Amino acid sequence: MITKNILTLPKNDNTCGWIKQLPLRRGQPPLSGKQQADWVVLGAGYTGLATARQLSILHPQARIILLEGQNAGEGSSGRNSGFLVDSILNEGHFSASGLAEYRKKYEIKHAGVLAVRQLVTELGIDCDLEASGKYHCTALKSNEKKLKNFSKLLTELELKHKIIEGEELHQRLGSSYYRMGLWTEGGIMLQPAKLARGMVENLPEQVELFENTPVLNWRKLSNSGGYQLSTPSGQVTCEKLIVTVNGFMASCGVKTNRTFPLTLTAGLTRPLTDEEDEAIGRPAAWGVLSAQSMGATVRLTKDRRILMRNTAEVWPSINMTFADLQARKANHLNGLKRRFPHLGEDLFESTWSGTICISGNNAHVFTEVEEGMYAAGCYNASG
Repeated sequence: MITKNILTLPKNDNTCGWIKQLPLRRGQPPLSGKQQADWVVLGAGYTGLATARQLSILHPQARIILLEGQNAGEGSSGRNSGFLVDSILNEGHFSASGLAEYRKKYEIKHAGVLAVRQLVTELGIDCDLEASGKYHCTALKSNEKKLKNFSKLLTELELKHKIIEGEELHQRLGSSYYRMGLWTEGGIMLQPAKLARGMVENLPEQVELFENTPVLNWRKLSNSGGYQLSTPSGQVTCEKLIVTVNGFMASCGVKTNRTFPLTLTAGLTRPLTDEEDEAIGRPAAWGVLSAQSMGATVRLTKDRRILMRNTAEVWPSINMTFADLQARKANHLNGLKRRFPHLGEDLFESTWSGTICISGNNAHVFTEVEEGMYAAGCYNASG
């Protein structure tokens, strides 16, 4: 029996602006002693929370344990930019098979958006959800062709969209920074930490959540089958294991040759004053994704805050220190000033980090790794 040690554990900073808006919650205690379960789900972000919920529906008599290394829903799931997207930027297909593949991916993502909306409605989760579409924008003339090709693709799929330029784009965003934008109807904005918290607070009774329970190592049991996971104060044996740690997948020894994490940082401002809001024209809330790969993501929220996510780095330790974050805060301020030069420099209330998971072929991981062990993750920053 080979024991696989977890190489890097989550160590999230406590400065995320989304999470700081939430009321304090008394967490579930860590796992202790020896436990036995039918299913163990490792990682309590969106994927783990949804997986545990679905398992309770499919296997109503099973014991389901959900393990989280820190606070449930407060890792990358509560730290992202808050976009639900069904169509992602594509420069255009070059064959009938390319169009068919994009259509299939679109249908999957669209189904995911509908599933989240249904969950939010059924559970009564207040997550500031706004179904107002999204923008793909560029400040570079060289990227305009990407948006035009994307428009052709969306037209073939009969998806509602519009290319916007000049003064109309300026009025919609309150910024003259961008040369061209492409609005798509299917985008949804929400407060990501509120969605994650709502999923945590509405877990089925059948799901046993243990927080602040990092898994130090795991091994497959050769005699009886199943898996054994060790934590700082306990041990759990299960028949089946589902790994839903996304950016920490390779650290867990899963798909190490296919996936790797990127560490991103973002900043969130205080609410704009009436004078500041007036200076940018009081536009309706919006969300902008860059036409450039890994370019800046920007949002103006309904409560008049500006989100700026404009760093993405290969960071070997994955987690960032306070000093690391302070160094990147200047990047967020620079990005803000380029888009809104008339706003002041005292706007940012918080700067934080989070991870995404990337694969070499832009494909997700959704698989049976080996008998009784499954993995879901590696979303390539598109959900």
